[in-house]
Amino acid sequence: MKIVLIAITLIFSNLASANYYEEINALKQTIVKTAEKYQGQGDPDFKIQRELEPLVQKLLILKPQPNVSERLSLLFGVWKQVWGPYEYRKSDRSVDPTISAKEIYQVISPEGFYYNVSPNLNASSKIEKNINYLKGKYNLSKNDSVGLDVKFVKFIGMRKRPNEKPIYEYVDEAEHDQLPNQITVVPSLIVKLFFGGGTLREVYTDEDLRILYGSNGKEFKNQYLYIMTRIKE
Repeated sequence: MKIVLIAITLIFSNLASANYYEEINALKQTIVKTAEKYQGQGDPDFKIQRELEPLVQKLLILKPQPNVSERLSLLFGVWKQVWGPYEYRKSDRSVDPTISAKEIYQVISPEGFYYNVSPNLNASSKIEKNINYLKGKYNLSKNDSVGLDVKFVKFIGMRKRPNEKPIYEYVDEAEHDQLPNQITVVPSLIVKLFFGGGTLREVYTDEDLRILYGSNGKEFKNQYLYIMTRIKE
């Protein structure tokens, strides 16, 4: 009888565990599909962000996250922005017409830096002009439950898109100033003086989904939600 009870307990435990992971995966899919629905759209009234945030909060209740220092290694790699801010020079949450919304990547290195990689378009014709590589250095925030403090230091590009491999695989060349047809988008001195940086508040990270808030300051008075999925190499 005791063996039967143990077996029944194990069965129900396994079923509960399976249901738990199914619920998490279903919720993650809903978040990504919702983000995809709005890809390339601005959010001046925070309507899109307010639609996504309850889903994110539900996910965090189901799967609470440890401090960023404990999941830092999960951040390393290539991430594709599904939805997030598309204008960085203005604070109206509009869309920069020179951005290609379907190709925005962030490549995070374990060596303390990352690159934002994206094509740069002609604003009127939408013809691709060059591929941009904006380098930021990061450190764990003093309160490591928050995320990463970042500072931009270099902004270079490729004048022509190569055919050999995806644009996010050229980060090593960018780091060593060996990009094919390399150009200086903005001189490094100007980047360091005027681009500033901010904080990335990493709220959720796993093997394939990353959710974070970006802010120009540490107060997070104007938080910008990002939904990103991992590019698996």
